[in-house]
Amino acid sequence: MDYQHLGDESGLVIKQNYRPAVRACLLLLITVSPNGYIQAQPTAESAPNRVVAPLYQESLRPQFHFSARQWTLTKLNPMIRPDPPHGGEQGWINDPNGLVYYKGEWHLFANGAGSYWVHAISKDLLHWKELPPKLHRDPILGNTASGSAVVDWHNTSGFGTAKEKALLAFFTGWKEKVQCMAYSTDRGRSWTKYAMNPILRHADRDPKVFWYEPESKWVMIVYGPPGRSYIFFESKDLRNWKKLSTFPDMFECPDIFQLPLDGDKQQMKWVLSDGNGSYVIGQFDGTTFHTEQEKEALDYGFNFYATQTWSDVPKRDGRCIQMAWMRGGKYPDMPFNQQLTFPCVLSLRSIQDKMILCRYPIEEITQLYKKEHEWENIEVGNGNTLLSGIKGDLFDIEIEFDPAESDALGFKIHGHDVQYTTKTEKVVSRRTHPMPVKLNNGLIHLRILVDRTSIEVYCNHGAITGANCILPIPAGPPPQLYINGGNASIKSLKVRELKSIWPK
Repeated sequence: MDYQHLGDESGLVIKQNYRPAVRACLLLLITVSPNGYIQAQPTAESAPNRVVAPLYQESLRPQFHFSARQWTLTKLNPMIRPDPPHGGEQGWINDPNGLVYYKGEWHLFANGAGSYWVHAISKDLLHWKELPPKLHRDPILGNTASGSAVVDWHNTSGFGTAKEKALLAFFTGWKEKVQCMAYSTDRGRSWTKYAMNPILRHADRDPKVFWYEPESKWVMIVYGPPGRSYIFFESKDLRNWKKLSTFPDMFECPDIFQLPLDGDKQQMKWVLSDGNGSYVIGQFDGTTFHTEQEKEALDYGFNFYATQTWSDVPKRDGRCIQMAWMRGGKYPDMPFNQQLTFPCVLSLRSIQDKMILCRYPIEEITQLYKKEHEWENIEVGNGNTLLSGIKGDLFDIEIEFDPAESDALGFKIHGHDVQYTTKTEKVVSRRTHPMPVKLNNGLIHLRILVDRTSIEVYCNHGAITGANCILPIPAGPPPQLYINGGNASIKSLKVRELKSIWPK
């Protein structure tokens, strides 16, 4: 058996060549020996020979969206195991969990389909260092399902030390669908499950825990019966919980946060969102959520689920930042599976007599700009070659235009369309539900983030969005701008080529 010494940050499938007459090949599983060497272990698989590039350089690896790595083996097409013990194989990622900020680090936890929580840290919300998985499944609680995390600033748990506040993670123990707690006193590097788990036996799942300052207490929201509901609980010590109220017609992955309406801190609103990001707006009085506006959709894409916002963001930052799972993406023959959305800032704006939750990429993305192409105040028609000199596969595209005499204005990107149609006043991005977009002072504004395997569209500064996964055309053409019908008037067009967030 061949051996190859690899660094901790490498990922590789070692290729074994066979005579052309032999059609079957061996998929090589890699395990790490105690001395740091990699042993390739062949398992039969009827497929062509494959080689996986070094970690983060795989052909379909998202280059500025987070996706998970493998640690003790390399296996193509990791999946959720259909047979017990159910759970994700290494390299799988789904729901963002436990997004929390502490001491200069943005912690990103995400579900490994119950096997464990994926864990990564960042100083800037762009460049992520993935750490070994946390909160592995165990025989008593079963799989570690989704949840949330907070900083225990007042040491109500008693787990804090003289040097460090305790980070607390809340998750569902899947065996009996009970709510559990774990803690860390070394800035999230190691975690201990609370010895007296569960802390709450109410089924079903996805505990969201937050500190309610007016009453100096913790509030937990759990998805579960009756029907599809969110159930609110309170606690002073995180061990004894009292039921407060029930909010109906919500499904999985609860989140709740406050935002000022139109930036006015005298008009603070609470936003309660469910698994697909749809949301209601109102007031929370510490016991009950009171609705002021009916549920609205947040994202119109086909790959957007399990939203969560960061907790404990410093006041000097002040942003409400959200990520979601781009559920259902395809990554054939890769040693990873699934990705998360790009981090977005949330804001609450008054639009056409409604309060609308808006999503827009974090400003840190400017650190990734490699080269910028810019045009202003131009008339563009069918057959233009405006973008012909642009290269690469990672882009931040921003355009503001007057449709004028055009029937449609669109971009062809990696073989997929993002198009505004004048007659319908709607934007379609690949498979999104049509996004209704009205002229704002006679103009349409689109922002399009393009990664190797995803296109995210933000219409009119994030008033409506669409997140979609794609499979690119290998060695396909650069982005193309097309106009159907008469000319369109472009006030501003910027195409920024982006750098990868991953180390080479």
